[in-house]
Amino acid sequence: MAKSKTTKNVAKSGLSSIDKILETAGWFSLIALGLLTIFTYFRSPDIIPLHFNALGHVDGHGKKAMIFAVFAIAAAIFLSITFSIKYVFSPPNAGALPNKNLDFAIRIIHFVKLFVMLEFIYILVMTNLIVDGLAKELGSMFLPIVMISLLFPIAYYFKRTFSSRIRKK
Repeated sequence: MAKSKTTKNVAKSGLSSIDKILETAGWFSLIALGLLTIFTYFRSPDIIPLHFNALGHVDGHGKKAMIFAVFAIAAAIFLSITFSIKYVFSPPNAGALPNKNLDFAIRIIHFVKLFVMLEFIYILVMTNLIVDGLAKELGSMFLPIVMISLLFPIAYYFKRTFSSRIRKK
């Protein structure tokens, strides 16, 4: 009796190990943000700081239930980026042709998504500290750090992409 060899087509996710780590860290940060939101809601007074100006100073207060709106905004951003990576940047036949620039762009998007979640976590932690009287503001460097963290990866992507095109010529 002859043994027949069967080959199974195993579909790969198309993500490198770094991308998988960034994606997993993003999901953990979203879960942590949800838990921190619940924690903040149950331990806070009825009125909490909800808005901060460009210098990081509290300039708006509201009901503590609005903290769930902060989580909803963060979750909407996270899921929008996640689905855009899955359906816009990774079409079904994307693995057929290797594209280093596309792979690097997806990695940059994973990084930005993770950093956005970490920024929301920072805002909630600082909200708790402000409520406890341990802090007065987010800090004057918060907005510049946010801007740099969002713009630097994109600028780095363009630099890397255009410098590789120049070297090919």
